[in-house]
Amino acid sequence: MILTSHRLDCLKISLGLLEKSNAFAAFDRVVFLENGLEAAHRAFIDRFIDAHPGIAWDHVTGPRGRSERISGLENDCVRKYPGCVYVKMDEDVFVPSGWAERMLAAYERHRSDPDLALITPLIPNNPYGLYKLLTKYYPAHLAEHRSRFGCDPAPEIHGLTWQSPAVAEWATRLFIDLEDCNAHHRELITAAQKETDDVFSDPFSVGCVCFDYRHWEKMGGIPPKDEPEWCAWIQQHAQHNILDGSQIALHYSFFVQQDWLDRTTLLEDIRRTNLPETCPPGFGLWRHLPRLARTARQIPTVIRRRLGRES
Repeated sequence: MILTSHRLDCLKISLGLLEKSNAFAAFDRVVFLENGLEAAHRAFIDRFIDAHPGIAWDHVTGPRGRSERISGLENDCVRKYPGCVYVKMDEDVFVPSGWAERMLAAYERHRSDPDLALITPLIPNNPYGLYKLLTKYYPAHLAEHRSRFGCDPAPEIHGLTWQSPAVAEWATRLFIDLEDCNAHHRELITAAQKETDDVFSDPFSVGCVCFDYRHWEKMGGIPPKDEPEWCAWIQQHAQHNILDGSQIALHYSFFVQQDWLDRTTLLEDIRRTNLPETCPPGFGLWRHLPRLARTARQIPTVIRRRLGRES
């Protein structure tokens, strides 16, 4: 499942990375969960599908919105394709080569566990992911986190990592080269003989997860409020998740970070680093144009907010 709504710029990078690594081949079917798409967004998806005729595609569509709108799409997809293993990713999640195979391998390692809920990879812009990355795998970066942000990373879902776009940008740039950082990560794991599967039940961001039909049936479907109620159900029913520490993926932004990050070139730098073949000549300078366009679109909202405060 690929959940997409309004960030066509992110979706293009996400699909480009999935295509580059041939990740689609790992799945029987790829379903777009279309959350109120505009015409140009849907047209891009249609062209992408037409360019990849060997893949089984489908759409589940619904009106734009969060919470119930998103859980409704997810549940409609599961009802349409019951009895499966599902991998769901948001449009602003960017994955390395081998991601799909590693997610499914992690599921196979734990599928016999009756209390298994979700499987997720390490993601820097994710409170639990950054906490594990810096405390378990890369403690050398802890000092810089303390120096920049005045504290250690914390796993709580709505803590500093979730709230701070500055943390998001810093953490993402540490691991921005997906192929290089994952190759180094595998070397580190092998050399240190680290166990990569961490069991946890704390709430976390469910932007890139794997789950099975058994879990969905036990839960009675994904709850209406989606992520917060999903995570709460897991805790309340003594289920647990698996953090697959064998790989690192990227997540661009939470909604509370988005405006700030959109005023940076982080998204273009993710593309330039991981999909250089899609970048036109001179992209190093040209990459500032999308940032300026995104910033300009924020100006009316900023003006309305300031007028509201002054009135």
